[in-house]
Amino acid sequence: MTDAKSRNRKMESILSTKEVPVRLTIGFDRTRRFHCKTSMNVYPKQWDFDKQRMKPAASGSQSFNTRLHTLQENIKEYIDELMLQPEKPSYEQLRDLIQEYVSTNTKPRLTEQDKTYFQVYDEFLERKEKELNHRTIQKFRSAKKTLETFTGKYYKRFDFDVIDINFIDKYKSYLLYEAYNQKIKEKDKKKRKGFRDDTVAKYIENLKNFLRWSHERGFHTNTIFQHSQFRAKRDKNLDIVTMTIHELKKFYEYDLSEFPSLERARDLFCFQSFTGQRWGDISAFRKEDVHGDTWIFEAQKTGKETIIPFVGYSAPAMDILKKYNYELPVISNQKLNDYLKLAAAEAKLTRMVEINRFQGVKKLNYIKPLHEVISSHMARRTAVSILLNIYRVPVPQVMEITGHSDFDTLKRYIDKDREALRTNLEQTRSVSEFMKVVKSVS
Repeated sequence: MTDAKSRNRKMESILSTKEVPVRLTIGFDRTRRFHCKTSMNVYPKQWDFDKQRMKPAASGSQSFNTRLHTLQENIKEYIDELMLQPEKPSYEQLRDLIQEYVSTNTKPRLTEQDKTYFQVYDEFLERKEKELNHRTIQKFRSAKKTLETFTGKYYKRFDFDVIDINFIDKYKSYLLYEAYNQKIKEKDKKKRKGFRDDTVAKYIENLKNFLRWSHERGFHTNTIFQHSQFRAKRDKNLDIVTMTIHELKKFYEYDLSEFPSLERARDLFCFQSFTGQRWGDISAFRKEDVHGDTWIFEAQKTGKETIIPFVGYSAPAMDILKKYNYELPVISNQKLNDYLKLAAAEAKLTRMVEINRFQGVKKLNYIKPLHEVISSHMARRTAVSILLNIYRVPVPQVMEITGHSDFDTLKRYIDKDREALRTNLEQTRSVSEFMKVVKSVS
């Protein structure tokens, strides 16, 4: 093909009657350049090939050329920023970064460390969604929202490097006295402020774990999470409320057939009390996991195999499964807790319980009837208390049932059942009585 014919073919292509995309040509060095397709389109006959702009006579040329000029200047500025980095981008990196910028109108970052705190947190959530259950992810999202509100209120700029001990002190104070707490029962939303110490400790622990996770993956260099003061006090002697075995029996046997919603909630609570499992595993129950009289499944939180024989204390759990043809009622945790309070009130679970909590230096004391404080979490605590205090199941076996990893954690769920303690001690012998038995035998 002659040069003339080749040029003619090219010109025919250029002067197409259809709109074609505007492409930017960017030189990396003297020998290498690349093209970026933009989202802007133009008719070839309206294009000035010498000035590289739309012809002034064309309709809309002024705004089109202004947009093109702005894009060109922004790309130049972005390239200058990239070339000032300690580690300059390679040809391939620059090509990909510029194309992404042109396509999204957002400056992509050259290194992982250039991502902002909340960008990394979003990536953290995206990865963890494949590993953790929905409720745990919800807690992470809630923690993110709270931190965003705090930093938006007190910091003009926030990123990994801003976090130091002073930041932690301010954040703890915010959580204790200013953060919105939807669980506080106040008509005036302005009064729903502040979390208790144990909740604040969870938020600080969440922040610490995320900083460690992101540091290990090279997103930042801040090692503040290793500081001895990066912590919040957690009361290990919390008042844990549980049902007695007599209250559980009364609740389980109470006729709620006139209130189907309450009956279903009660049955779920009792199933959880008889098995000692977390709500996440109860809500994920599958008939396929029942083998004979045994429930075998992988715990969502720990990933460990859990085995619950439906015998003895746990036998009524099988009756509940049969009642619902092995398909437990489906209900949200919040709605379950609401229904449980109504069901427990109907069953007249009125024993007054005292709960002490701390909010900073302020001690919070509550004295309420049992039916006002019942929740799905009480079911698991009730199982632990009954197994340990009434049936004296060995601690390692209780831990195997509940999935607790250490005894210190398990202790927080144990009700201080003084009556059970007295009953158990009465069944033992004093040293003097033991000595008399030994002497008579000899």
